[in-house]
Amino acid sequence: MKQQYDVPVVVIVFNRYELAKKMLDCLEKLRPGRLFVVSDGPRKEKSGEQEKVERVRALFEHLNWPCELTRIYAETNMGCDERIPTGLDQVFAQVERAVILEDDCIPGEDFFAYAEEMLEHYENCSQVMMVSGSNPCPKYQMEKSCCFTARVYTWGWATWRRAWKYYCADASRWEEIQRDGSFAAAYPARTRYYLKKEFGYYFQRGKCPWDYLWWISCLGEGGLCVVPKVNLISNEGFGEDATHTQGREDYRMETCEMEFPLDYPEEVARDRKFDRYDRGLNPPSKLTRLFRRFGSLVK
Repeated sequence: MKQQYDVPVVVIVFNRYELAKKMLDCLEKLRPGRLFVVSDGPRKEKSGEQEKVERVRALFEHLNWPCELTRIYAETNMGCDERIPTGLDQVFAQVERAVILEDDCIPGEDFFAYAEEMLEHYENCSQVMMVSGSNPCPKYQMEKSCCFTARVYTWGWATWRRAWKYYCADASRWEEIQRDGSFAAAYPARTRYYLKKEFGYYFQRGKCPWDYLWWISCLGEGGLCVVPKVNLISNEGFGEDATHTQGREDYRMETCEMEFPLDYPEEVARDRKFDRYDRGLNPPSKLTRLFRRFGSLVK
């Protein structure tokens, strides 16, 4: 690793001290020259949360390496689905590209080098809208160092200002891609049926997760996400204090070594075979779930 990491790094923190400290330990080894810390404010109804938030923020008061530090702190609680995208808006008003890590997305040793090289390689390819560090489909055997998918994976990722400018924070893009055929062109009928229920659930309640909105925004532009051949991020934020991952331990995943030099695909084209391995796109049918439940009962 170089003496100092040239790509700006964004860390998103809240009230989990141990995770924030573990992330800071990773950053001390990396020594990024530009660091943004995005922090939500405490919830008034949560006793003791003000102190937890302040304790986490105190970690970033004095860094142990030369660094241009920008703190993007909310005074009151915005919720992660508003805090994260508004924080990234402020980041990309200042820099052209960035690596983005939530406090629970702990990177493996090769993630940063991989992300930097991918950002350079696809910088001028408008179809590529983000670089993911996580691979949730380890059983899929990629021929090259990466592949492309229409889904976004934001457990450790990177992107450019040119892509983030398309982020849409409301339902208008979702309605548009259903009207213009972009959604139908992206996914088969069964997947569309599932995603319509999934997205619709949140839009009906007026609180669609930010990463779903980013996914929809990328679909609207025909954008692709780069997925690494091996998983480079471990999500360690599962538990009762998590926002979206209270009980999904099977998604944590181990990190692996990436082989360098990277072997790039010959063309930028979506790998639809990869999508078939993604449980988030292909949940089991009701009949399959029924058989599995029955099987567990008779064991």
